[in-house]
Amino acid sequence: MIKPELIQEIANKTRMPKNKIELVMDTMLETIIDEVKDGEKVLISGFGVFHLTHRKARNGINPNTKEKLQINGMQVPKFRAGEQFKRAVRGKK
Repeated sequence: MIKPELIQEIANKTRMPKNKIELVMDTMLETIIDEVKDGEKVLISGFGVFHLTHRKARNGINPNTKEKLQINGMQVPKFRAGEQFKRAVRGKK
């Protein structure tokens, strides 16, 4: 499912206008990104947690030239699914 399909599905279920659903969704995603970028965790109870982790620097190999190279460490966003989400996906209540 892509974003426009998700917006349409929510609009169908809530009978709200698509433009309002899109505004709320865009604002929610922007807020999650800003908070995680600032090092904060975003917990959506029953759904999951968005957070920032640090990936250590490591050695790598260029697959074309087989030359060794250093890959710098970096901050990366992560998502950890909540228990309710996990149970729903597994088909358990």
